[in-house]
Amino acid sequence: MITLKEAQAEAGKVSTGNGKMPGSTFAVSAKACNVGGKLAQLKGSVCHKCYALKLQNLRPSVNTGWTNNLDKATRLIDSDPQRWVRFMAFQIRKAYEKTGEAYHRWFDSGDLQSPAMLQAICDVARATPEIRHWLPTRETKIVKDFTGAIPDNLIVRISSPMVDDKPIAGWYWTSTVHSKASEPAGHVCPARHQGNACGSCRACWSDNVRNISYPLH
Repeated sequence: MITLKEAQAEAGKVSTGNGKMPGSTFAVSAKACNVGGKLAQLKGSVCHKCYALKLQNLRPSVNTGWTNNLDKATRLIDSDPQRWVRFMAFQIRKAYEKTGEAYHRWFDSGDLQSPAMLQAICDVARATPEIRHWLPTRETKIVKDFTGAIPDNLIVRISSPMVDDKPIAGWYWTSTVHSKASEPAGHVCPARHQGNACGSCRACWSDNVRNISYPLH
């Protein structure tokens, strides 16, 4: 029988501590972002003032936790991906039992590392059909080159790299960031008007919402 301690120790820790959004999240080190790491150096990009990097630099405990999650996830996905899937699905179900919210966000810090990680996340979603999964990413090539099937309860949103960019072409679910000088595309995230939190909004997880536009802040 799987225990929560065992699952966290081997696969990384699913969290219910992000009070801004419902359900559970899984964060990895933003210092390992591939595309995001390059964008963080580019003024005008959506990653230029990355909150996750700031938080990692300010709080050593956060840096350690997210780095450990990355190391555990990549190591176990490489060696035994289905074991990682079982441990993550177990934790996400436990989080659902705790919060009563059937929603999970992948990468409230960090991003996809490989096609193998995306495949494993797809398998976690299939193993938890009662949960809606949302994966925002800037790893466009990984997603577009992926040949596996993405389950219906997983929304993979490709994020445009620059502020005021249009939605990425060639992918159904996307997200953008708009400044005051630009017209938003699609659904505008309401978080800024409700304590910087999701509140009752679940648009990011919805397959009926093509593009989410986040106000620049």
